[in-house]
Order: sequence, then C-alpha cells, then structure tokens
Amino acid sequence: MRIAVAADGPRPDSNVEPVFGRAEWFVVTDTETEGVIAVRNAHRDDREDAGRSVAQLLAAARATVVLCGECGPKARLALADAGIEVLAASSGLVSEAVARYRELTGNVPRQ
Repeated sequence: MRIAVAADGPRPDSNVEPVFGRAEWFVVTDTETEGVIAVRNAHRDDREDAGRSVAQLLAAARATVVLCGECGPKARLALADAGIEVLAASSGLVSEAVARYRELTGNVPRQ
C-alpha cells in the first residue's frame, strides 16, 4: 500500500495541507518497504481540473490512499476513477496522519 499525504513540505515532519489539489507536495509512504518519497505537485496553480491532474500524478506514483484536509467532489471522482481511496479531515504532521490511518486500518509497521 502507498499512502500519499497532501503536505506543505516534502518530509514526514511537514504539515498536512488543508486542500488536496492545492498542496505543494505529496509525501508518499510505502507500507511494504517503509520507504518515503516526495512528489511535487506541478498542478497546484492550475485554474481548472487541478484535481484530475493531481489524481493522475498520484496514480503514476502508485498511491492507493490519499490523506488530506479537504477534497472537492471532482477530485474525489478523479481519485476514485484512478482506484485511489480518499480520507479527508486529516490534520497535523504527515507522519501523524499516516500513523493514525495505519492504526485505523490495522496496517501497523513491523517491529
């Protein structure tokens, strides 16, 4: 599983971005390898269809889940079309949001 978090910076200690399509970064955690990569959102200033473009960007990064503050209906539809689950109302640090999601789903890191 790959968890992408909309963020204001490229690291796990960055803050969760309140608006999905306008996030400057997506911090992606691979739950199999525990690896983390940062993907810059080149579409954050797009006037139209930012959500669809970002969904394609995250699909290319093989994200399966997106955590963010808010996600509009068009972006939700684009993410669903790409097979990506959305969990809005996330906040705090990226690492905290990922940990909460993993606790909720029972997908905790191996010791």
